[in-house]
Amino acid sequence: MAICGILRTVTMGLDGTLPWQQAYTVARSVAKPLPTIAARLDEAVGAVLAGPVGLPVDDPAVDVAAHDGYAVCGGGPWTVTEEHTLHPGMCRAVVSNESIPGHTDAVIASAECEPAGSTLLMRDPLTNVADERARPQFGAGIMRRGTRAPAGHPIVPAGREVTPAILAIAAAAGLDTIDIIRPPVVGTIVLGRSLLTHGLPRDGRVRDALGFTIPAYVGQLGARGNPAIHAADTAELLIREIHDTQADLIITTGSTESAADNHVRQVLRDLGAHWLIDGVACTPGAQMLLARLPDGRLHIGLPGDPTAALAALITLVEPIVTGLRGGTSPEKLPTAVLFEPAPAPDFADDARLAPVRLEIIGNS
Repeated sequence: MAICGILRTVTMGLDGTLPWQQAYTVARSVAKPLPTIAARLDEAVGAVLAGPVGLPVDDPAVDVAAHDGYAVCGGGPWTVTEEHTLHPGMCRAVVSNESIPGHTDAVIASAECEPAGSTLLMRDPLTNVADERARPQFGAGIMRRGTRAPAGHPIVPAGREVTPAILAIAAAAGLDTIDIIRPPVVGTIVLGRSLLTHGLPRDGRVRDALGFTIPAYVGQLGARGNPAIHAADTAELLIREIHDTQADLIITTGSTESAADNHVRQVLRDLGAHWLIDGVACTPGAQMLLARLPDGRLHIGLPGDPTAALAALITLVEPIVTGLRGGTSPEKLPTAVLFEPAPAPDFADDARLAPVRLEIIGNS
């Protein structure tokens, strides 16, 4: 089995930037779980349970047979009937977990009785011989309502991610909805006139590598990724797209460097956003941004370079999406010793982010 990891050497880097570990911690701490909603079973998969899934009714919901056999009323011998309400001297065949007829005194297991035509006799417990005087103890073979669990008993604890198995448990219990932490909606705005959305690179223009990647990535994290919007890098258009985007987290790609023709920083300042991260001391991805908009939504600015953007996805997007959906990020991320040195970072004191593969050998 192979898993992905990150090589980190967390130290101070560029002026005004945060060390990688600190930036990751900030991103994890600013994202609080979204409100709780009641979701249909078919729309809850991948979300986190806001509370335990409880039984809607007692289990069993009515008195049922504890085993296959005959429900009897009064003393024997008993006459076999199909009536739903028994009278003294009557019995009816039942199967395990079937609701018992009215006025049932006991359920005799099939191995403990002997039917003869329309008549039923119970076997003597000592001799195992059919005896019309043999009679079961009152209530024997009956599983009373709520014996297994009362209504409200939790069958799945809170905090679990909803899987198909949990959906099956909820459906089998008779539930139509379950309470979940609302999954975050993520909107992506890809900035730049020169990016192509289809076809081969041509005329000095390159394909956009992030418009499909980001919604797919946040989807794997349990968020709902809206299709990416492609827009020219102008302040007016960016402000309009931010206002129009119905999302809990807005991600822009490109335009994060401090330059006159890059507008993300200018727009965030014009909107009165609260800056949380303005650069991270790492290679690649140093020019990543995080701010909170006045309406409470979070805005992440990813560098336009795909490799740097992927580093920012791991650094900022993963902990924020995890926090918004009510999940938990590890307090301490795993480390590894590499067989070969990673490429040097851009600055000596930067954290170098490098993709690695951990090969787990044997049972260790």
